[in-house]
Order: sequence, then C-alpha cells, then structure tokens
Amino acid sequence: MRVVLGVLFAGFGVLAVLGGGGVIAKAYGNSSQMIPNKRYLANLWINVPVETLFPATIGRPDPDGELSGDRGWTRVAISQDTSCEAALSGAIAKEARQRGCVAALRATYLDGTGGTAATAAVLAFRDQDDTRDLEQIVHQEQEKSDHAVRALAAQGLQWKDAARAGSAGRGAIDIDLPYVVVVSAGPADGRRAGRLPEPWGSRAFPQKQDRSPWADTAKGVAEALARRLADEGRKVRA
Repeated sequence: MRVVLGVLFAGFGVLAVLGGGGVIAKAYGNSSQMIPNKRYLANLWINVPVETLFPATIGRPDPDGELSGDRGWTRVAISQDTSCEAALSGAIAKEARQRGCVAALRATYLDGTGGTAATAAVLAFRDQDDTRDLEQIVHQEQEKSDHAVRALAAQGLQWKDAARAGSAGRGAIDIDLPYVVVVSAGPADGRRAGRLPEPWGSRAFPQKQDRSPWADTAKGVAEALARRLADEGRKVRA
C-alpha cells in the first residue's frame, strides 16, 4: 500500500513540476513577444523629435547604396507647421484631406552637388488603411504641374513650388505605422525642369525624359526616410 501511495505522490509531483514549467515557459514566451503599442506608433510624429525622423544627413547605408536616397543629402530646413493643407498640393492634398490626414511634417534636403533640392513630408493618419494607394496616386499625377509636396524654402536656395520637377511616395515599411512619406524634388536654383529648348521642347516625350530623373531622385529620398520611420517603430518593440 505504501508503495502504491508513494508512486501516486511521485506522479502528482512530476505533473506539478511539468505544469509549473509550462506556466513559466508561457510567461517567458509572452514577455518576449513584440506587441506593438499602436497608440504610440500612431503618435510617433509627436513622441519622436522631428530632427530624429528627418536626420541631419541621408547617405548610403551600405556599400551597394540600396534604398539610400541615391547620394548624400543634407537637411537644410525643417517646417514648424504640421498642417496637411499647408504641406501638400494637387491630388495628394485632396486625398489626404478626405482620408483624415492628422499631420504633415516637412523638411528640405540638399544633395551633395548643391544642385538638387527635395522637400519631404511625413504624413500621419489615424489608421494604416487610410494610407492605401497614396503612393500610386503620387506616381499617377507625376506629369501634372501641382506636384505633391509644397517646396519648403531654405536659406541660400531658390527652391520653390515652380521648381518642383518630380515626386514620389513610399508607404510605411512597418505595417503598424499609419504613415506615408512623400517627396518632391527639383533644381535648387529654381530652374523649371521639363522646359527644354527647341526642337526638343516642342515634343512631349523629351519633356517627360527631363522630369523622370527628378522622380527617381524623390523616390530614393522617400525610401530612405520610410526606413527611418520603420527603425523608430522597431525601437518601441525592443
């Protein structure tokens, strides 16, 4: 009888140990999960200094220069105004308004040659669904004169709305970030691209050729800043 009782008690002890181990393992697993704080992420534009979202320089993150902004860029201006209406123009402005754009942070960058300026806008929305297709809308409106982001003036540059030559957008890389980065680029000296001298300027195709490099440049800057946003989002989960 004593032997039977001993075996039973030993069995119960093993079950208790295993059960306790399971609870501990589950607790550890839960603690190591990266559960996003969506409210914090939605308010990243408030919770993180604007100088962090728009770093002083944008360069190549690796020897291949992937998604780096194509070349070195230096930040030359930051807007104190966070109004979506003041930051945007054209179709993207209309879409942002209809989708409830919460804020638009802007900064202007100058490339290493001093010849190209780019104004970037980080657009914040309430929900990630509100950002769908905005990147495509910017691309579709490429040939229209009212490019996406209004030029943010910087000291010593002739950068203005009329000089905007190409735009691009990039949705947030992090699916929990309700943000879109939109960039408009053009000649820093105020020259109006897409106005080639005759006989090239009398045809539409060469005009598009003159604009396309600016759009590619804008795309590179948008990619670099979208990755910056994603990096800040990951810090919340750390």
